Amino acid sequence: MNKLYDIIRLVMTSTLSNRNIAIAQHVSKNTVRRYRMIAAARGYQWAQLAELDPLALETAFNKKLRRFTQKRLPDFAWVHQELQGKGVTLLLLWEEYRAANPDDALSYSQFTFHYRQFVHTVSPTMRQSHLPGERVFVDFSGKRPYYIDCKTGKKIPVELFVGATGYAHYIYATALPSQSLPDWIRVHVAMFEYFGGVPQAVVSDNLRSAVSRPGRDPILNRTYEDMARHYGTVILPARPRRPQDKGKVEVAVQVAQRWILARLRHRSFFSLAELNKAIGELLNELNRRPFRRLPGCRLERFEQAEKLKLKPLPVQRYEFAEWSASQRIGSDYHVQVQQHWYSVPHRLIGASVEARSTSSTVELFHFHQRIASHVRSFERGAHTTDPAHMPETHRAQAGKTPERYLAWAEQIGSNLLAVVQHQFEREFPMLGLPACDSLRRLARQYGPARLEQAAARAVEIKSLTVKSVKSLLTAGVRPAGSQNQPVQGSLPLHHNVRGAGYYDRRGG
Repeated sequence: MNKLYDIIRLVMTSTLSNRNIAIAQHVSKNTVRRYRMIAAARGYQWAQLAELDPLALETAFNKKLRRFTQKRLPDFAWVHQELQGKGVTLLLLWEEYRAANPDDALSYSQFTFHYRQFVHTVSPTMRQSHLPGERVFVDFSGKRPYYIDCKTGKKIPVELFVGATGYAHYIYATALPSQSLPDWIRVHVAMFEYFGGVPQAVVSDNLRSAVSRPGRDPILNRTYEDMARHYGTVILPARPRRPQDKGKVEVAVQVAQRWILARLRHRSFFSLAELNKAIGELLNELNRRPFRRLPGCRLERFEQAEKLKLKPLPVQRYEFAEWSASQRIGSDYHVQVQQHWYSVPHRLIGASVEARSTSSTVELFHFHQRIASHVRSFERGAHTTDPAHMPETHRAQAGKTPERYLAWAEQIGSNLLAVVQHQFEREFPMLGLPACDSLRRLARQYGPARLEQAAARAVEIKSLTVKSVKSLLTAGVRPAGSQNQPVQGSLPLHHNVRGAGYYDRRGG
């Protein structure tokens, strides 16, 4: 329409010939001649035409286009809604529409043509723009590379992970054994280190390792969310069946398939590390490949505008940690994590806790607060108990061990240590614990010094039982070495003393 305005202006306000006007406006000279004849025949004046809008000017010189069709048009909004049903096709809907009145119905080709035009109006595509350092898009490639097992000769398929920044479209790609949670977390850590920073958000697909429950309000995998918190970023899952939400990575996956996997199709690899080395070489070449319509390449655009906008990496790498489902604490104040039992404070019996397990530690949380931490044990069925978690009575009972009793006796004296050692010199040493309890009660009753003195006498008479020690304490302990004191040789004369002759039966 702008070209029509210029043609009419030159026709009515200049002395240029039809040929010159046609050359200036890049149209046919017959078109210029037709417009000149219409203006003269209808008596148009330029002052009037100059005030018309483009549509009115078009109507003044050209015939109104005939309607495309006079046929009855269906309600394409209803058609579009019906197509969402399972098994419903355009052909079926056309037949139902045509059955009402075949005479004024569209043909099937026109029916589909108008429906496609309608779809373009209801689902327009929005061009997205991303700020530097704002988002990174991640996904797995549908096409899977493989390596060959040297022992069996079989092809081992692996997954190709692809990540792309939103602004520079800087690509990271690597092969993984699977889409499992440990591999998914590990590859994110490697990607952040490859970029040298962390974006404000990561846009991911709805695979199980990323989203525990997809939908309108998706629930992220707890470990994936934990990893994002460690790096100071956030996870934004794409909507189900909405590839446009992660269009950047969809294009990046296609680029990786064409410029990496396609170039490796005739090469054989015999380990995952060997495959990843080849992928890394082609990846560096891909990121340095010049743009077709923009200056520079992905690497230059990333280094100049995006890398500085990324958040710095934390001092420590994220250590993979797996969360266990919430469980209620039993009366023994222990919870089971990976088939091993760990203690929690006894005051929380009946409450619910969650466990976070790394390769070295197990942390227990109650209402998002850590209440216990243990060194991880891989011994199945065993238990790890922190004495601080036990009630006072349980802690006292747990302290009754042969080692603790021996250490207590050693502090008092060597003789008591010998008596305590004697209690455990039996087929079942644990049966000596009650005897040691009695010795501790005697120590509280008579004092450690007198107990050691009685133990020394028991060692002297070679009777290392608790009963002997207790008798010695009750009767009064005879000082050690008293056997060297002088003993009375004969009894004094007394009328009540019968004498030795009385008892000599042989002299009877």
